[in-house]
Amino acid sequence: MANSVSINALRPEIWAKELWKDAMDNMYFTQNGMMGKGKGDTNAVVWVNKDLKKSKGDTVTVPLTTKLSGNGVDGDSELEGNEEAISAYSESILIDQKRFGVRLTGHLDEQKNAYDMRTDAKNKLSIRLQEFIERQIFLKLAGVTNTSLTDIAGTVVGATCAWSNTPDYIADADTAAGYGDRYLCADYTSGAASLATTDLLTPALISRAKIKAQIANPKVLPLRIKGKDYYVLFVHPYQAFDLKNNATYAQAQREAASRGSDNPIFTGALGIWDGVIVHEHEYVPWLDISVAGNSFRGAATGTNFTADCCRALLCGRQAVAYVQAKNPNSWVEKSFDYKNKTGFATGLIGGIQKVLFNSKEYGVVALDTAITSLV
Repeated sequence: MANSVSINALRPEIWAKELWKDAMDNMYFTQNGMMGKGKGDTNAVVWVNKDLKKSKGDTVTVPLTTKLSGNGVDGDSELEGNEEAISAYSESILIDQKRFGVRLTGHLDEQKNAYDMRTDAKNKLSIRLQEFIERQIFLKLAGVTNTSLTDIAGTVVGATCAWSNTPDYIADADTAAGYGDRYLCADYTSGAASLATTDLLTPALISRAKIKAQIANPKVLPLRIKGKDYYVLFVHPYQAFDLKNNATYAQAQREAASRGSDNPIFTGALGIWDGVIVHEHEYVPWLDISVAGNSFRGAATGTNFTADCCRALLCGRQAVAYVQAKNPNSWVEKSFDYKNKTGFATGLIGGIQKVLFNSKEYGVVALDTAITSLV
């Protein structure tokens, strides 16, 4: 006689799928159309690879090749022997595990509470997982290695900056000079060591960062949206405040014609300037030099910033890679104290890293600016 599979046996798998779906669907990058659907979807800020969901391994290697630049041959000139070699590079992303868990007080407490504590635990774990992935993406994009970095509330957010992969930081020579192939400081003549409190984010700086992306070698590829090219600039709320209070930017937004697109990358935007879609996000790294040290690299490391600042991030395609691996512990329930208490856990096995091409950022330009003090 065949046995039916009980719903209890299926429940962990069902809850795991629901939790993971909630985490991914509600992620900022998904909600705003910036999360790729798989490794074949390269027209996205976040490049997603799911190879390790099907096979074992601890590393995913991303192949990157240069475009052709030779002159070819004319007329009946010999092409054989004059072919052009394609330069190939690769980026390796390692995986790691991160887990979160909660434990309920006990059956009596569950009886007293009107809400479903099990469902609440699932929702809270889903949100925490989502926030962790988002924070990792911004830390990696910005090249933050400062483990003392805090958010506005003073909570340390840099402690996990090296999870799965150590972020590739901005070259010290670039921050010292105020500019580089993939870097721009609001004081681009004297560098971050001379950054003044009045060196705020402006439309002109956004245009400069865009030009850097366009003329970089290799070029930072823009996102193609309905036949047009756009970059995305992530700014901190402090930078958003300064930009919204810039007369030139404010007037441009008032006079802007309808964007005419239902693409979520537009609907979630703060505005558009010079083909750059501006998005505001609180996870854009903020450096409080009195608390976290002198640079995004850490205390007494790299260029000594002279003012609190935020690192805006101008992104094109495949700026950051997110590797997903098979995870048997994406939803776990466990009983304690003679089954009076129940614990729930979720986790992530994967890796996140900024994509480099021949040791240069493939899809992002960092833009450091001072900010108006609002606290």
